[in-house]
Amino acid sequence: MIILLYGKDTYRLQEKMKEIIAEYKKKHSSGLNLKFLGEKESLQNACDYDKQFSMFGEKRLLVAWNIFFTEKNRDDFLKEKKRFISSENIFLFYEEKDFKKSDQFLKTIEKEKEKEPKNVIIQKFSPLSGKSLFLWIKKEFEKEGVNIEEKAVNLLQKIGGEDLWKIKNEIEKISLYKKDISIEDVTFMSKIGVETNIFKTVDAIGEKEREKALFLFYDHLQKGDNPLYLFSMIVYQFRNLIVVSDLMRRNVSYEEMKQRSGLHPFVFKKTYHQVKKFSFSELQDIYSKLSLTDRKIKTGQIDPVLGIQLLLFSQ
Repeated sequence: MIILLYGKDTYRLQEKMKEIIAEYKKKHSSGLNLKFLGEKESLQNACDYDKQFSMFGEKRLLVAWNIFFTEKNRDDFLKEKKRFISSENIFLFYEEKDFKKSDQFLKTIEKEKEKEPKNVIIQKFSPLSGKSLFLWIKKEFEKEGVNIEEKAVNLLQKIGGEDLWKIKNEIEKISLYKKDISIEDVTFMSKIGVETNIFKTVDAIGEKEREKALFLFYDHLQKGDNPLYLFSMIVYQFRNLIVVSDLMRRNVSYEEMKQRSGLHPFVFKKTYHQVKKFSFSELQDIYSKLSLTDRKIKTGQIDPVLGIQLLLFSQ
């Protein structure tokens, strides 16, 4: 069986891939028959995997991303397509690109789908826009238990364009502190340049440079950045660091880590290099302090600016 996921909307593309992997793991909990192939690997590795003995008699799931970027792999697949389609195993091909309608490779797979619809699944992910994007943003906020004004949704559309990675990041950060979002909230909490500077602030925390971290924080405030948003950004980044640190502890490969983290490629790259400045126990300790500060801010026990100051002084 083959599943081909492709398109330029890499966020929904990756979400679908993660959904398929999660469903597979529910049925085959050992995880020993799940394998990943990166874009530089040969399709022959997939053929060899199909021939191997399956542990516990489980179906295997092989996930290959961007493997059809090379002509050789495309040609080899067309030669071996019958093997993949008729196999008891599942071959999930994940392509961060679009195929032209006239593309012979895509046409061949579509013809095979017509012959064997149960064994060939094709799904295209084109960038969302207009009403489709509006409804997607609303739905993502609903998942977080957050209400949002229509004007605020429209503003997020303008800020993010077709980049669902950017929009999703904004949704997660805004949802940390607001359950009723207005257009003013989105304006306040989506300032350009804040994200890059937050990496510098977190870097300073990792280097134990308390004075530098405080200086960067005060610089944010002087520029008019909302302290609640700054705090949500710090929480968001330390949450990312814990996710990546945990994957590193489990010796997950770089490419698989990038996929499983669910982070935008740029954010993942920055986080991957940043995580080396912390031990896992340090990250757990900092995140625990963040959670306590969060609780105090939400219950009115402490002012957000003072809460962040005390947090930075404690590092």
